[in-house]
Amino acid sequence: MSEFEPTRILYMEDEPGLARLLKKHLGRKGFEVEIAPDGETGLAMVAAHAYHILLVDYNMPGMSGLDVIWALAEGESFPPTIMVTGGGNERIAVEAMKLGATDYLVKDVEMGYLELLPIIIEQVLEKQRMVAERNQMIARIQENEERYRRLVELSPEGIAVAIEGRFEFVNPAGVQLLGAGNASELLGRKITDCVQEETRISFENYLQKMADGAENVPWAEERFLRLDGKVLDVEVSGIPFYTMGDNAVQILFRDITDRKLAAQRLEQLAHFDPLTGLPNRTLFFDRLDQAFLQAKRYKNTLALLYVDLDRFKEVNDSLGHDIGDLVLKEVAERMRNAVRLCDTVARMGGDEFTIILTRVNEGPNAAIVAEKIIAALQKPIMAGGFECSVGASVGISTFPDEGDSAATLLKKADTAMYLAKKQGRSRYCFYVE
Repeated sequence: MSEFEPTRILYMEDEPGLARLLKKHLGRKGFEVEIAPDGETGLAMVAAHAYHILLVDYNMPGMSGLDVIWALAEGESFPPTIMVTGGGNERIAVEAMKLGATDYLVKDVEMGYLELLPIIIEQVLEKQRMVAERNQMIARIQENEERYRRLVELSPEGIAVAIEGRFEFVNPAGVQLLGAGNASELLGRKITDCVQEETRISFENYLQKMADGAENVPWAEERFLRLDGKVLDVEVSGIPFYTMGDNAVQILFRDITDRKLAAQRLEQLAHFDPLTGLPNRTLFFDRLDQAFLQAKRYKNTLALLYVDLDRFKEVNDSLGHDIGDLVLKEVAERMRNAVRLCDTVARMGGDEFTIILTRVNEGPNAAIVAEKIIAALQKPIMAGGFECSVGASVGISTFPDEGDSAATLLKKADTAMYLAKKQGRSRYCFYVE
């Protein structure tokens, strides 16, 4: 693929809406995307046209994603392939990798995977280019070492040669990645000196495996320690070879900081409310289940508070969504400050929040927290130059008194909250039959 040639992608997806959305998103990134509505059509298009990369949805009618990859693997070669699965299908993705898929991506409900997909595509293509470069380098070493050395020195990726675990050669990109002023600062050093202490032993084993002649050493993620003390996330691979009468290892490494940041961002989007920074519904239910199991195991009292803002709609309708967002952020901060660090405040959506109180000795303790929440939210909130008053009604349910499951506890806290509203708002109510 030339520098100016656009990356051509074939996406096999039976859901037209998702296919159009992904095509539009990748188009903005400069990729050319064609759509195949099913596996059979996709295989025909692969046979007729050249693509740089394939995206294959697992759940398709007729041929599944695994069937498609199986069929591709029966041929001599096929483009790098990324399996796209839904949440909970990671096992399928692993099977796809065993059949020959290059990577996989798990779709999430919030569509955050669209942000990660272009990065994964670039990483897959880059990995293919690096493998091709590595194979070329091996052949050129056998033909002409000087020619090989020039190619290595021009590589944008870090490349090093190690003999007996010490740097014998480092290319300019590797020197820069490791924070050295020049290669002489690295030559003769133990490679493990540039690896974080916690993983040095495992990295030594990894190097030894390569030195012993293993041909299928997988790419590994590692944390390198630069000479300036900064930590660098890298992806590492290597191959053994013989030079000047010594067994040596050629190590390839590249900076994956951007990919790590993208993964962290996706994790944040998946589990936290982007406006308030509070846990979202997904993370709330996970923590509630965990808290419930802990309370059941250790026979502790667990309290769940369901909080609904009394006059937020009026603020939002009269002053606009921007002011409403500022109010919600302040509400979240006040609620966080009213509970312990071990407790969870979550945003369920709109102006509804929940609070998980763990290891509560008795019901009145939950009432004390509810009073603190109500008092905190009764105070005016300054937002965009406006003084806003929202107030809150709180419903409380406790385990083991009000239920033997997390779902029951949530339902009864919600019922208690509506009872508090009926009784005049800005108050709390325990669940009663």
